[in-house]
Amino acid sequence: MPRRNRNSGSGLQRSAPISSQVPSSTGRTSQQDTPQLQYSQQASRDASVNGFDDAASTASSDAWVMSEDKHIEIGNEWESLLETALDALDTRRAAAREKSLQSMLCLMAHTYMGDGLEGRHMMLLEALRRSVRSTKSHVEQERALHGISLWFVNFGTQDEAESEFASVSEQLRVMVVDPAGDSQVRAQALGALGIVNFIAGPDFHDAAELAQFVHTQVLDPALESCDMSVALQAFSTLGLLLTVVADGDSLLLENIFNATIDSHMRGLRTDSIDVRISAAQNFALVHSALGANSNYEFDSQDEIVEMLKMLKILQNKSSRRLGKRDSSVQRIAMHRVLRTIEVSDMPELKLKLHGRIVRFGDWTRIVRLQAFRRVLGGGLPVHFARNKLLQDVFEVNFDSTSDDFARNRARVVVNPSSKLAKMRTLELHRQRDGR
Repeated sequence: MPRRNRNSGSGLQRSAPISSQVPSSTGRTSQQDTPQLQYSQQASRDASVNGFDDAASTASSDAWVMSEDKHIEIGNEWESLLETALDALDTRRAAAREKSLQSMLCLMAHTYMGDGLEGRHMMLLEALRRSVRSTKSHVEQERALHGISLWFVNFGTQDEAESEFASVSEQLRVMVVDPAGDSQVRAQALGALGIVNFIAGPDFHDAAELAQFVHTQVLDPALESCDMSVALQAFSTLGLLLTVVADGDSLLLENIFNATIDSHMRGLRTDSIDVRISAAQNFALVHSALGANSNYEFDSQDEIVEMLKMLKILQNKSSRRLGKRDSSVQRIAMHRVLRTIEVSDMPELKLKLHGRIVRFGDWTRIVRLQAFRRVLGGGLPVHFARNKLLQDVFEVNFDSTSDDFARNRARVVVNPSSKLAKMRTLELHRQRDGR
């Protein structure tokens, strides 16, 4: 469980969402082969890291729906496969290391490893950090950074996550602000920094400090240089951190948001639809968190009035350059944000898992879900079912011994031409030869 207290003396864990909503137990497992999360093009690109594509996703004016995918069935030999991939990281060939890291990402995303490895998980983290330090391949760095995020998702409930937090965070911060660094690498480092802080950071004060760091040291420079990859991740990371601050201190949240209003306005004016949506989403998140505070009047601030005007323009904007799909995505996204601000109507996202529907009916839960999905891709259902970290964050539980759970488990044979399938074949041959 993430080890934060929302405020001194409260005893409430950081991971608990604002909503006390209990997921329903209705619904059946989807028969679709890919997870479907409407809303942003970036989700498709993130999912593709693990071999999944959201291009078929469609938007609905009533709800966002995310259907369970048929996850890769790896079986009990995942530890042997992981050992093989780790051994391959010692090669001098960058291409071989990149392939090994890709296999490790697939294993870590589609298997919950928190109960395994028998103490060798620290060796895994150190191997990932070594690859991050490699300067010969941006692909290797990017995949290793993704691996660090996956490591904290898998082992975030263990004491080592807390003890490694400071050194890992410092390594990531250095990469994030490196002016000579590759944009994609810096964006991946920033995403890892956010998820590591969310899982293992000490308290909401630390999250607030990191949010200010992201704003001044990353977001503003990225907007100034029109680096949309870094800007998009900065808005996303900022949103995740703001969910933590909102749980701890509403006045601190208000101060941070007021300091970032201008940056959010600049985000709405960019040419990137993903950046525009992420900036607007943060506005809705903060509004919903502070809306219950009668002392905070959004409409009384000139900057916020201007932001509302911009959101309405974007909701109604249509152009040939955007295309029909992007215009629809933007229109629905801005409509949802405006509905939250104007009439306190929250969006709803549904996740169908193992014979039940889990509902996400507030911005805090949705922002957190999007953050974990960027890390886990198609492995999200596996971790919802088996990883106590995610179950604590979203307050859901699955009884893996129930008939419904077993009946609704999605199984798919790994593509025989994939790297993972080849690794499995080699491992089986090695085991037979050893008999």
